Amino acid sequence: MNKKILMEILLYPKTSDAEKDDAVIDLVINFQDDETIDFLINVSNDNCYDEMVVASCGESLAHIWIKNEQINYEKVLVLKGVASAEAISLIQAQRTDWYRDYSKMNQI
Repeated sequence: MNKKILMEILLYPKTSDAEKDDAVIDLVINFQDDETIDFLINVSNDNCYDEMVVASCGESLAHIWIKNEQINYEKVLVLKGVASAEAISLIQAQRTDWYRDYSKMNQI
């Protein structure tokens, strides 16, 4: 599916939470670029989304960083709530080196 359509699905208020969750997953499967990362961060930090969608955003962001073998700690640090918990949990499980660095930065 087209990236723009997937993003519109997430932004459209009448889309069901299940459809939004599926759109997050489809975005990550097909697009691992900076635009997708920034979009998912914005969605995850927007208070109008269901917790399931926010959690999927956090987990999906971690998948992108792990797949690309590149993490942006500044972007990780702006994640909130369940999105942050999901991202950090996956990073801790799969990239302990990144988790150690994140933990040091987060203590400052």
